[in-house]
Amino acid sequence: FYGVDTPDKKQLIAANKSVEEIRQFIGADSLGYLSIEGMLSIKGLPKMGFCTACFGTKYPVLIEDEAMKYKME
Repeated sequence: FYGVDTPDKKQLIAANKSVEEIRQFIGADSLGYLSIEGMLSIKGLPKMGFCTACFGTKYPVLIEDEAMKYKME
């Protein structure tokens, strides 16, 4: 995963639990997420050149599965 030293999705709480399960796990009163579009529409943020790789699977460079496998081992 881009910029995160986590080799397996099983280690990412949001990949395996619902918003409600995460809310309970962290002991929050409420929990919600902005959509990528919602975040990018915030007034004052630049409209171009915003990397969203951390929020999805659209990376600005090609990430090959095999290359990632060996890098993480």
